[in-house]
Amino acid sequence: MCHVDSSKGMTLWAKENVISSGLQNKPVRFIVDDVVKFVNREIRRGNKYDAIIMDPPSYGRGAKGEVWQFEENIFDLVDLCSKVLSKNPLFFLINSYTTGISSTVLQNILKVTVDKKYNGKLECGEIGLPMEESELILPCGIYGRWESKKE
Repeated sequence: MCHVDSSKGMTLWAKENVISSGLQNKPVRFIVDDVVKFVNREIRRGNKYDAIIMDPPSYGRGAKGEVWQFEENIFDLVDLCSKVLSKNPLFFLINSYTTGISSTVLQNILKVTVDKKYNGKLECGEIGLPMEESELILPCGIYGRWESKKE
């Protein structure tokens, strides 16, 4: 497993989550780096991954003032990351908490990047928290998931 984030704070939080989940004995590499730079290096090295879980920010700034905007950059990021998938990947999951974006957007991006090459199952939807003492769900974000078709 490999966790990549440009934020040291998020990486420390991820380490805490690994411990809280009882996975501290599992091999996890924690890398503080720009994900685009990291993935480009992995492509050059020929490294491959069976699964990707992506939780990109809505907005951010890089160390040199680079601007990340979900709406402008998500397609290129998913397309780039699809290049490090193994021959038989298991899944590719994207979460987003960016307001005003439909989960169908994530499904469509996965369709024209990952599914075009691997032909699996696509799913998208809302992420929500059930409210106590109510049947209502508080919407929090969206997801898009590509999964291999296991026969």
